Amino acid sequence: MGAQLRLVACVLGIYATFLTWSLVYEPLTTREWPNSQAKFQAPCIVALVQAAVAAITGYLYLQRESTNYTTGEFLRTNWRDLLAISFTQSVSSPLATHSLQYVDFLTYMLAKSCKLIPILAVHLMLYHTKISNDKKVVAVAVTFGVVLFNLGSRKPVSKSSHHETSFITGFLPLALSLLLDGFTNATQDTLLKRNKASKDQKPITGGHLMLGLNLCIVIWNLLYLAVLDPNQALKTKTMITQDPLIAYYLLTYAVCGALGQICIFYTLQEYGSLVLVMVTVTRKMFSMILSILVYGHHVSKLQWLGICIVFGGITSEAVLKRQAASKTKSE
Repeated sequence: MGAQLRLVACVLGIYATFLTWSLVYEPLTTREWPNSQAKFQAPCIVALVQAAVAAITGYLYLQRESTNYTTGEFLRTNWRDLLAISFTQSVSSPLATHSLQYVDFLTYMLAKSCKLIPILAVHLMLYHTKISNDKKVVAVAVTFGVVLFNLGSRKPVSKSSHHETSFITGFLPLALSLLLDGFTNATQDTLLKRNKASKDQKPITGGHLMLGLNLCIVIWNLLYLAVLDPNQALKTKTMITQDPLIAYYLLTYAVCGALGQICIFYTLQEYGSLVLVMVTVTRKMFSMILSILVYGHHVSKLQWLGICIVFGGITSEAVLKRQAASKTKSE
């Protein structure tokens, strides 16, 4: 299969798996299940199941890669970085899931599409990376788009401040989740750059990262459930007993996420981050549109304007990166 056909296969794989992933995730975490009469609020269980399936899939994926960097050697060499990155991922996911109790799914999806902002913030504050003016303009545009979207969703409320309190309660953990995502991405970039710059270390592949990070996420979530919140596992068992369909949604969500990660890591490894950014940006846009069509969300004109500004800004950033890379190669 040629390089272009492989890229098309990767793009279709990312779209198919993550569009299904988002359609399954929304009802799994936001609907009230009929028999248990409650929402499935078990973020660590969701993260644990997805990471376990992804770790197994990552191991099988790594076995098919032609690399002399064994799994044990990779884990022994990079365990500190893997634990740090996976810890922020493990904390970020439950925070984002918790926010869905207070903000709607479209706000959640749009916010999670704005990882550029926290990544820039972490690079500036932690790694003191120089940021170009183009990226700063895009960050401001994306922030403005998110603000417009949220303003468009506000409804007149009575004198009670319950609505405002609920929105703030939901948006704060979502914002913290984004900041942790920024740390995760920036630190992962630093790990890969350090690995490429070192002549002594063997190259890290997508399969290494997929297996190592998901394995550590499993460990973190098991520790949390065992030490801090054992009731979450018991509640999950009770709800799945009453509503077995939850297990089907949960497993489908995990399998889609694992298969999607293979497509993402392969695209990153073979075609670079610029191509991957373009694919993931459009995928998130289609996920939102599909959610609107399937679940009948009402979107105001102001919210549509906010969505267009956000994705326009992120797409512009990807195009600018591609142009800069092409210019560098030509020189």
